[in-house]
Amino acid sequence: MTLTRTLKGRALNLVDRLVPVRPIDRTADQQCLLDRESRRMHLYFSRNCPASISVRRQCERLGLRVVEKDVMRVNSYASELINGGGAPKVPCLRVDDEQGGRWLYSPETILEYLKKHY
Repeated sequence: MTLTRTLKGRALNLVDRLVPVRPIDRTADQQCLLDRESRRMHLYFSRNCPASISVRRQCERLGLRVVEKDVMRVNSYASELINGGGAPKVPCLRVDDEQGGRWLYSPETILEYLKKHY
């Protein structure tokens, strides 16, 4: 990782911790349904990755309660990511659905999927 990317990641991490995200207001029934759907999604991320932070914040903005897995803190999450998805890249969103599981790797693809479905 380059120095600028590392510094940007650390700065965004600090902002992420200090500035809360305000989720979309939904009815209790809508939020309950969304909670059930979002439990089937796993977000593999790193706290110092700018793209991971933006994807995480977008999930929070949409009111999704995805399972968050920090690959830098827990080695088994990194192993899951490599064994399941095939690449050790973050951010990665695993979506468990009727067709099995999908692994979305690029931040643009993940944000497009979230925008399309939620």
